[in-house]
Amino acid sequence: MKSDDKLKPIDAEGILRTLAEMRKQIPFLKHDAPPPASDEGVMGLHAGGLDPNDLEEFNYLAVADGIESLANELSEAIAEKQAEAMKKAMEIYYTAEELAKDPANANLIPHVEAMREAYLKSYGKPIPPAPPKK
Repeated sequence: MKSDDKLKPIDAEGILRTLAEMRKQIPFLKHDAPPPASDEGVMGLHAGGLDPNDLEEFNYLAVADGIESLANELSEAIAEKQAEAMKKAMEIYYTAEELAKDPANANLIPHVEAMREAYLKSYGKPIPPAPPKK
């Protein structure tokens, strides 16, 4: 940053407090776990070259790191929920597929076919076979 470029003061503490409150309001985040530590974050990338006298730059970096951390937690939690939903959807598909083999459940055949088509359209490959039953 050039010496003539002045950062506008921000309330970093207030912003970080707001981020912490937002995090508490998101029910699917792991609130008992500490936020993931990473040397890859904004602070990790820039802290070494930070001029200790430049409090405003530090404040901006702290806020950026807080936002990045929340975004990473959200991404991880969303990916976990998507994986859980896919697992349940596959269980439903495999159950419907098995039930559709019985002529008494012929009404399930169009649903099974629709699920196959949707999977193929979304993933570009057929649904994998059901895992062996335990």
